[in-house]
Order: sequence, then structure tokens, then C-alpha cells
Amino acid sequence: MGMPRDGENGGQKPTIRSDRFFKLHNFWFFATREGAAVGPFDSKEGAVQAVADYIEFAQKAGPEALGFFTSNARYAV
Repeated sequence: MGMPRDGENGGQKPTIRSDRFFKLHNFWFFATREGAAVGPFDSKEGAVQAVADYIEFAQKAGPEALGFFTSNARYAV
């Protein structure tokens, strides 16, 4: 989230893409740019708000914190 995507300049506000949301067993999730699924949420509106919160977090977080949102993340034991 800290780096612009290909074709984006760094000055634009991140957009919330509709293709990042999916429903599974009556719960909503969203997919991060890093490939992680985040959820569950009771409604799509809850997932949309969570994406906005996640984008704000990702813009301020360091690489170590963002590492927890990758598909090969290691979890604390």
C-alpha cells in the first residue's frame, strides 16, 4: 500500500476496488493486495469499511507489520 501500483502515480488516493470482496458461508471477506483474505464480516458494508481502515493502516505500517498480510506469513507462537 505504501508503493503505487504499476500505472499509478503516488499522489492519488487509493481506490477501493469492488473485485476485492467475496462472500463465503454468509460472511464477507476482502482480499489484500498482498494476497491475504481478511474477514469475516457480517455485511459487505462492514468489509468495505474494513478495507478503508486497512488501507490507512498499510500506509502507516512498516514492512514487518505488512508481512503478516502475505500468503506466506509466519504467525507468532
